[in-house]
Amino acid sequence: MGFEHEARRIAGALEQRRSLLVLGRPGSGKTRLLRFVLANLGQPAAYLPSPSTLRGILLELARELHKQGHPVLGSSTKSAADPAAYLSSRTSCHLKGLLWKALETAPCPVILDDIRQSGFPTYRFLQRLYHAPGMCFIAAARDVRSLGELHRLFWDPRQQMEMTPLTRPQALRLFELAAGFFQLSGIDIEPFQAQVLESARGNPGEILDMCQRATRPEYRVGSYVKFAPLRIDTVMRFHP
Repeated sequence: MGFEHEARRIAGALEQRRSLLVLGRPGSGKTRLLRFVLANLGQPAAYLPSPSTLRGILLELARELHKQGHPVLGSSTKSAADPAAYLSSRTSCHLKGLLWKALETAPCPVILDDIRQSGFPTYRFLQRLYHAPGMCFIAAARDVRSLGELHRLFWDPRQQMEMTPLTRPQALRLFELAAGFFQLSGIDIEPFQAQVLESARGNPGEILDMCQRATRPEYRVGSYVKFAPLRIDTVMRFHP
């Protein structure tokens, strides 16, 4: 739905093992786009949603690789009766060593979705993998400032891709699909459509969220949609 070019660029980066930073405001479609590309990718990749602390990244990455049957990490946990519990019991220092060894021996793309203010220890851990042959990172953030210390990795503008808003026809088509999916036939659709398209400004997440909220009784008076409170709640969700 309007992101064919962006999907091709992400898929190309993954296939060619080139790191890429995807930038876009909340609701711009970054997560949906990444998941769409991963679902159609012909190779394994580790997907980490909302990575925050270094410890969380280490555990989530180790669990993802184990779930995918990564050959090197699997050999490190094959003697454990419960591999998941074994990984959770490891120190962060031990996990770093396991992951460095695994991914430097058998590289695998890593998706870091919705990065928020990563610290210096996270940067130092990922820095080594970032420069390992065959590795690549696809990172998604609302803006460069949100990267925290990871701006040291994604400093090159050629590695960045901005999510552009939907065009008016694309936004209208998405609204029509959402209205059908959420069964909005019982409301005064034309003024609601105009309000949604004007306020969302091509942001697909906001279009979908407002259409879904319009089904709730707290935003309805008969066929009339109380747009002001609905819009405020959508803004609060995407721009807390």
